[in-house]
Amino acid sequence: MELQRQRLLPFTQRLWDSPAPTLDTGHPDRERVLRQILATYSLPSWGRAEIVLSLMQEGSDHYQLPDVVEAVKESQDREFIKRSLSLSCVTCFALYPRSKMQSLTSCECTICRECFQRHFTIAVRERHIKDLVCPSCRQPDINDPTQSHNYFSTLDVQLRDCLDGEVYDLFHKKLTERSLMMDPKFRWCTHCSNGFIYDGQNMRVTCPQCQGSFCVQCRRPWEPQHQGIGCEEFQNWKRENDPEYQAQGLAAYLRDNGIDCPKCRFRYALARGGCMHFTCSQCQHEFCSGCYNPFLSKKHKCGEPWCNMKESLHAHHPRDCLSYLRDWSIDTLQDLLTKHAVAFDTELPQGAETAPGGQCGVMQQREEGERLTDVACGSPSPPGHAGLCQSHYKEYLVSCINGHSLDPAEMFSDEELERYLGSNRLKQPPRAGNEGAAQYRARLLKVIMTIPLGDKVPRHRK
Repeated sequence: MELQRQRLLPFTQRLWDSPAPTLDTGHPDRERVLRQILATYSLPSWGRAEIVLSLMQEGSDHYQLPDVVEAVKESQDREFIKRSLSLSCVTCFALYPRSKMQSLTSCECTICRECFQRHFTIAVRERHIKDLVCPSCRQPDINDPTQSHNYFSTLDVQLRDCLDGEVYDLFHKKLTERSLMMDPKFRWCTHCSNGFIYDGQNMRVTCPQCQGSFCVQCRRPWEPQHQGIGCEEFQNWKRENDPEYQAQGLAAYLRDNGIDCPKCRFRYALARGGCMHFTCSQCQHEFCSGCYNPFLSKKHKCGEPWCNMKESLHAHHPRDCLSYLRDWSIDTLQDLLTKHAVAFDTELPQGAETAPGGQCGVMQQREEGERLTDVACGSPSPPGHAGLCQSHYKEYLVSCINGHSLDPAEMFSDEELERYLGSNRLKQPPRAGNEGAAQYRARLLKVIMTIPLGDKVPRHRK
């Protein structure tokens, strides 16, 4: 027996190791093919095998036998099976079976595995977490806490199986930062842009990542002279005693009073000149850099019933927003400040150095290709503009107006007063027969001043 077993070993080895015969769905012996399908794929009935064979013989180029078998196991409805085998990817438009497609919980779009992996890899590496949505319909609304929580819980499981380890770890890092930003104790480091939770009481905060220190209130880099004194007093000390700060002139003033995101509180040491539509790079919040009111669109719906711009990008600016006041002449802005005895500079502050070529040295953000770069303004600085270009000098004057909560309505012409009342849906009071022009103007102005100034406009100036 042992001798026979040894002699039979090569034969049995060839028998078990030989590959299974190829299943040719075009073979003329139909019953043979059906038996092969039943034996190979363990279908529950002869009828199901016939459905598989008939679908394969229809000749659809993208049909693969294992995909057809899986679809037939789920249903006997031929039309349903055909639909499930021919789903179109919303990104590359190729046809794939349902088993090779990915879908998100937020929509009914179908994405092939390759496009799904490519889209989320690029989004995680190069974009904001708010871009981790469907590449076709852009759903769900990440700003909705309920939707985003359920969505990211499921997406986490999907990305774990398709992303490289380092990309998946980056996804988790961004997801954690997004959760932290919602905490009122969240702070951004002014040195390295790292975010963290600070629960202490001291004004001096030290970043756990770069070990740089800054003030928790004014968010300026920490200096020993700040110890024991308030932010405003420290700022005054800088103006009077720091030669490097003095040399920068009003450019330093505009930088220190830069743009703060009203949603995540990230600080941008940039001027407000140029387009007032600002998008925060950290949380993607869109807002006006002059009044901090949100920019609204079809995506971020406007809730004002009277607004006729609901479908287009817009913001509702108060009358003291830079977006309006930058259209005023410099003389008018200065007249308003002079009327209220507010001091302003017309020449370079003491100790300030003239920028090379007499150009404006204020830092601002510009698009260079697909990147945003911080560069000096470089526009000419006319005489009487304190070393700034006309645009940034107006910004400086408006910051003085806003810092003292002055009402620009005082400088409106009679026509502007009437137009402002109409734009705010206020009925213009009739003029009495014996009422003089100055009296009537004062009455219109009194009505306008019942409309408050912008509640988000930056008031405190450093």
